[in-house]
Amino acid sequence: MRTKRKSNKPQIAVCSFEISSASSEVQLTPAGHFRALDGRPFDADSWYIDGAIAQVIIAQAAIRKTPYIIDYEHQTLLSEKNGQPAPRAAKFTQMEWREGEGLFATDVDWTDRAKKFIDDREYGFLSPVLPYRKGTGEVLGFMHAALTNTPAIDGMDEVVSLAAAKFQSDTTQEENLMNREELIAALGLSADASDGDIKTAIAALKQQAATADTQGQTIAALKATQFNPARHIDIETYNQTKDELVALKQKDHNAEVNVLVTAGLADGKLLPNQEAWARKLGESDVAALKQYLDEATGLAALKGSQTGGKKPAGAEADALSETELAVCRQMGVSPEDYQKNKAKEV
Repeated sequence: MRTKRKSNKPQIAVCSFEISSASSEVQLTPAGHFRALDGRPFDADSWYIDGAIAQVIIAQAAIRKTPYIIDYEHQTLLSEKNGQPAPRAAKFTQMEWREGEGLFATDVDWTDRAKKFIDDREYGFLSPVLPYRKGTGEVLGFMHAALTNTPAIDGMDEVVSLAAAKFQSDTTQEENLMNREELIAALGLSADASDGDIKTAIAALKQQAATADTQGQTIAALKATQFNPARHIDIETYNQTKDELVALKQKDHNAEVNVLVTAGLADGKLLPNQEAWARKLGESDVAALKQYLDEATGLAALKGSQTGGKKPAGAEADALSETELAVCRQMGVSPEDYQKNKAKEV
């Protein structure tokens, strides 16, 4: 559970460590008890950090969305007052505790300008700004650091007061300070978890975050490579081509239906009065038309008929058509009887 501490409000420590090269690893605190050269802190015996305290600070760094900044002469704190820009000398996101040595930043990314300043020995000290608990001196977190040539905090009361004001006004940061028990609970570990357990859990969180970022980048790359017609051809040409393909497909469909119906009439599988029905069926479901023709039994008398079962030109009105004659033969009825019955029906 996150706890907002209203009493024993955190104070600010500003100290300095000598820096001789623009390495990717820089020391942020020593291990154990430490003080500034001018005697600070005055409200505690000393500042203090150990492995357990460090793991809490490392966890805060692991869940932080923006990198920590190293600037010049703490200008990040002073810029609002003096109106000057606050250029960045470096940034980092990862921290590591080294037993007996202290807390280190391990992925420091220096600017070319800062590298030159350090290599040319124009800057020789790194000055971290750390919130701590009054009375105990326990380091509670990390704010930022600065390249400086002041090896102690003599004359830096203004920096301390500005840092304290910024830290204490940052309610989000203050509310998110976690003690060791809260950190263990947040990581889902048992109450008796060791420093090693905490370190392993934090490493797992970092790996999960890195994996999620990689997966997100892969998905974005795949989306970017998907073909989008709108990016390659104008929409009018695309629609015209689509309409032409639809028309061509319909033309082929109609041709297929025509072939099936013509063959059905020729084979005697379709009677002339079934032609319109067969064409309509083929337009809606050509597979059904094919199935019907496959299963139909053709009338032999209609196969090869030049009139398709219709009365020959010039034939008398009362003469039977070839289809009617074929029906007579199939049913064993004489043309005369069929004619008589037909006349009765009329």
